[in-house]
Amino acid sequence: MIQVLRSLIDIALLRRDPGALPASLALLVLVAGCYAATSALQSWMLHGGDRLLARTALDLGLALALFWVLLAATRRVHRYRQTVIAVLGTSVVLTPFVVGLLLLQQPALSSYAVKLLAWAGSVALIVWYTLIVGHILRSALEVGFVTSIAIALTWLIAGDALLRRMFAQGA
Repeated sequence: MIQVLRSLIDIALLRRDPGALPASLALLVLVAGCYAATSALQSWMLHGGDRLLARTALDLGLALALFWVLLAATRRVHRYRQTVIAVLGTSVVLTPFVVGLLLLQQPALSSYAVKLLAWAGSVALIVWYTLIVGHILRSALEVGFVTSIAIALTWLIAGDALLRRMFAQGA
């Protein structure tokens, strides 16, 4: 398990590709569970308990479905497990940073310096995660970096828009 964590960290640092991970169904289930737990934590910090399970299930379901469709469309379904483990696992690895930034929300209300730090940190984290997903997709789909970044951005923006639409205030 330590080796898997090291591989995920190396993937997050753009040093390795998903091929470094085992294509294990048990690992996929474990990583998906960890992703769901960290997604639920982040959702709870942002939205409280408002439809927490539904938000978490949709977030995980979108990721699993999108990567299956992408890999099936390019005839690379054999890379599905490693790709999903890499995408979900690197998200889990970044969760402490996300939680740290979310904890700055309250202090940011009274301090411009903290607000600026939280904003800059959030932008940096979003850009970094987009680069990570692009790196993973470049390897999995055998496409150029610009194409993989475009797909990663599309997934992140469309997923966020869908979650906001499905769980809008008052909806």
